[in-house]
Amino acid sequence: MKKLTYLLFVLPFLLAACTRTETPTPAKEASDIVLSDSSQFNGRLFVYTYDFQTNNRLSADIYLYTRYEDIARNLYLYYQRSGSNNAEADFGFLLQGNYYLVSRTFNKSDTSLVQVLSRREIKRNVYLK
Repeated sequence: MKKLTYLLFVLPFLLAACTRTETPTPAKEASDIVLSDSSQFNGRLFVYTYDFQTNNRLSADIYLYTRYEDIARNLYLYYQRSGSNNAEADFGFLLQGNYYLVSRTFNKSDTSLVQVLSRREIKRNVYLK
């Protein structure tokens, strides 16, 4: 009986001493945050859509592509719908470079090239046939 009491008294201490403690490993470093300002390489793009025959503003779906080959694959970078009242689509700030625009309505379309220049506001008129 004395051994059993001794064992019940010592057993919790033995179990506590045998538990495995791990020192926490430091978390992997987070991805670096880019702190450089790239605004000097950005330009803003506005697209206005018109009907080719009447020269009236026309609401259309406008897709922005980075390469001509992506048009056939339908891999567009951005999509915007030109408003019904002013037929304007604001694509915001884009990196400078050449982009392809595909504008479509239910029965008219147009594909055109636009060049975004750094620190410039580009306004492109698109006439749908």
